[in-house]
Amino acid sequence: MTILLDTNVLLRLVADSSEISKSFKAEVESELGDGGVAVSSATFMETTRLHHHQRIDLGCHPSVWRQQRLQSGLREVPIDGDVAVESVLLMNSGFHRDSADQLIVATAMRGGMTLATMDTQIIDWADRTRLVPLVDPSI
Repeated sequence: MTILLDTNVLLRLVADSSEISKSFKAEVESELGDGGVAVSSATFMETTRLHHHQRIDLGCHPSVWRQQRLQSGLREVPIDGDVAVESVLLMNSGFHRDSADQLIVATAMRGGMTLATMDTQIIDWADRTRLVPLVDPSI
């Protein structure tokens, strides 16, 4: 099973936040490098945007931060045309209008991955639709 990390989970993992359970951290660490933990390219778009607007501080240039994540064994899943189309069509099932969230969820769906998120809008939508499996990183 491949776990796709939502941006909010990746940022908390990097910060070693207590909001992420020890068991989830251990699972991620054991799967890094084997391709079992991934992020959508949209996550790097979103972190760069947050850094640019000074909502987060990556501590370095976003491209350096991205390379550090990839060198740690995190796998990046590129956005292709199928994911792009699926991301917009998610609104047909009541998904919210956040384009980064749409791309991340569509990446998980198209790739058959389990999404790790703490975003209540995504969790509520997934609970209603059952279109993407979720894992709670706080447990």
